[in-house]
Amino acid sequence: MKQKLRSRPFFAFFEPEGKSLKRRILLSVLTLLMLLLASVSLGVMNLYFGTGKYKLELLAFYFETPEIIVLNVLPFVLLCIFLWMLTNRAWISFLITGVFTLIYSWAEYWKLMGRSDPIVAEDLTIIKEGMQMGTKYITITWQIALSVVLVLLGTLVFFFFFRGRLPKIWFRLILCAGLICGCVFLYKGTYQDKTLYNSFTCWKKLNRWADSNQFISRGCMYPFLYSIKSAGVTPPDGYTAEAAKQILEEYDTDDIPEDKKVNVIVVMYEAFADLTTITDRITEKDPYVSFHALQEESWSGRLVTNIFAAGTINSERCVVTGFSELTDFRRASWSYARYFSDQGYAVEGSHPSLEAFYNRRSVNQNLGFDNYYFKENHYGPLAPKTIAGDSILLPEIVNLCRKSLETSDYVFSFNVTYQNHGPYSDSEQKFTEPYMLQGDLQLGSYYIVNNYLAGAEDTGNQMMAMVDLVRDDEEPYVLVFFGDHKPWCGPYGAVYAEMGIEMNAESEESFYNYYNTEYLIWANDAAKQKLGCDFVGDGPDLSPCYLMNELFKLCGWEGPSFLKLSNEVREIIPVLTSTGRLVENGKLISEKKLSEEGKAAREKLRYAQFYLMRDSGGVLPARNKQ
Repeated sequence: MKQKLRSRPFFAFFEPEGKSLKRRILLSVLTLLMLLLASVSLGVMNLYFGTGKYKLELLAFYFETPEIIVLNVLPFVLLCIFLWMLTNRAWISFLITGVFTLIYSWAEYWKLMGRSDPIVAEDLTIIKEGMQMGTKYITITWQIALSVVLVLLGTLVFFFFFRGRLPKIWFRLILCAGLICGCVFLYKGTYQDKTLYNSFTCWKKLNRWADSNQFISRGCMYPFLYSIKSAGVTPPDGYTAEAAKQILEEYDTDDIPEDKKVNVIVVMYEAFADLTTITDRITEKDPYVSFHALQEESWSGRLVTNIFAAGTINSERCVVTGFSELTDFRRASWSYARYFSDQGYAVEGSHPSLEAFYNRRSVNQNLGFDNYYFKENHYGPLAPKTIAGDSILLPEIVNLCRKSLETSDYVFSFNVTYQNHGPYSDSEQKFTEPYMLQGDLQLGSYYIVNNYLAGAEDTGNQMMAMVDLVRDDEEPYVLVFFGDHKPWCGPYGAVYAEMGIEMNAESEESFYNYYNTEYLIWANDAAKQKLGCDFVGDGPDLSPCYLMNELFKLCGWEGPSFLKLSNEVREIIPVLTSTGRLVENGKLISEKKLSEEGKAAREKLRYAQFYLMRDSGGVLPARNKQ
């Protein structure tokens, strides 16, 4: 009987089953090589999206330094190979790695384009809130669409053509265990190596004093892995809790005299900055009429922040704590909120957005706030379809203070606005009249800057309206206003460049253009009379960590021990930033050029603030005057 011939499958050569051991080994090696090539391609794709608006230009810079390519691509390669060893299916390993790459790459790209800020490890703690607030940044480009197609095609290729497998599950598990051990060693020995990280230079077209620029100059995945190191705070060299405690105990803590107690309301305005100080192109309409009028009746000056266009939480927490360097505040920490609470004040605040964003609900409790009002527990009904703007938020802050005064003698209120948060539309006119003519600006840039200025004008008007609410009040009020950072104006500040504002150079002017906002301290007549100060004049340049020092000085309060230590440091370093530059002897210098006296003072401050952040339990160890 004639044997029936079986047709040979078209893809038979690529099937792992078969009698030929040689063929199976060859197929496994071939599959491994293709997985290596494919995962390298995924890594390069991630690098491409991590360049933001610079794309091929910055990508070319990466290829000039092979180490950057290797450090950024290797994690994707290792993930893909690990998954192959684990699942024994090349197509599954490529698909999972590909989906991870797509999600991470798009998120990085959208955050860079929307806020000029890369994804760092700390962002993972607010991923849900970031997704909710970041939807406005999402745009689908042809590159994003193409990346989906490529990952799907790659998955199909591996499914049909490269199906090599590894023998025996015990052998695969040994390989997986070995790879995990190697990754741990690699992470600790290479990806957390500070010397290696600092050996890479910032791309010449970017301002090297900006942390975000330093980040993207090193790629995407590599600096993200390195940022895990800074998600928490490492103690200063030589730090001990006992030594830090002794530093603070060298100073007395003074109570606020009863006859000098006043209500204090602090408001940090989202992205509020006076652009007339850096450009003369605002010629059609002055958006800062109310703000300038308020400056005339306030103590006002420049705030030199640590951040640009993003990183709100940095300015916020530097002010409320007085610390120049911050931690995640996942444990009880000292702050000025705690000091006011110890003085018998009701301590509260408002932020009209989500309570979990930047972990504010938990952190503000750890900083000593009695009550904090968010969208979920207060502002939702006042603005059910959006996040409450200044016209709702600012009067409500005053209302809440007055309500607290029914049961407390004084109130300390620390608040954060949301109105005029970027990005600002580059395709839709949301202003009635232009503040700046288009001139040589691109149409999108013209919309961005004028839309921002429209929001800034309303903020100034609402600021004045808030002042008027307490202007003639019999209760004494001191109001502190400041902006957290310069506004986002196009990817990497592109609109600033079009306006001829230099922000990426090494010059002093460029530095201040990049980091300056404004602060003002205003008091009503009841507070002026009680404190014996008119609260009018030109204040000095300040870092956020010194803003409360200026308030206490104007009020004539001696204050807590930490403030006294901070005042000593301020005498030597009046502008202290975390950007690598500071002011000493009236000159803007790099941190490396700080004098020995300056280094000693800063080290002393670092010891004290680290102790108060991490080891004090929120209690200020200091001699108390009897």
